[in-house]
Amino acid sequence: MANKPLTILVAGPDADATRPVENGLAAGAGGNDRIAVLHGFADLPARSAALAPDAVVAVLETPDPATLDGVFRLARSAACAVVLFADKAPPGAAAQAAEAGVAAFVLDGLHPARVRPILETALARFAAFETLKRERDEARTQLADRKLIERAKGILMQQKSLTEEAAYNALRKAAMKQGRRIADIAQSVITAAQIEL
Repeated sequence: MANKPLTILVAGPDADATRPVENGLAAGAGGNDRIAVLHGFADLPARSAALAPDAVVAVLETPDPATLDGVFRLARSAACAVVLFADKAPPGAAAQAAEAGVAAFVLDGLHPARVRPILETALARFAAFETLKRERDEARTQLADRKLIERAKGILMQQKSLTEEAAYNALRKAAMKQGRRIADIAQSVITAAQIEL
């Protein structure tokens, strides 16, 4: 991550709040990172969507529930890593942050020298979590496809008096002939069987 220039959106209530983060990011960036600063949180979702940053660093002194909720919604969107610095937090805020997907939540620890390592750790954690989600989604898709294929094989075996292997080969042959996935052909077989019933 140190070699790749990052786009970072820093949000805080005012310039005094965001300055330590800006200084910490500038010190370790080597001048390559693109750092955008937003004072106030009302435009955070729109600004984040327009900028498409690698990370959002939010600085909250004493966060109110509405601002925290906005930052948590941004984290839930999984568009980028979210790092949250706060002087204080209401009870349960850390658990809510973790549940929302905030990559790093630091209480009373905003020191410019710590910003870059915290950000890099948050980016690595975010990337690892995204990889896990992608692998989970692929596994779910494969399982759903397998279920469709098994169901379609059963239909073909019953309707055409085929063996399991012959039913699978029929699905595979149709998929190759039509340039489609076997699961898509299986879904067509299932749909056709439902229409006949």
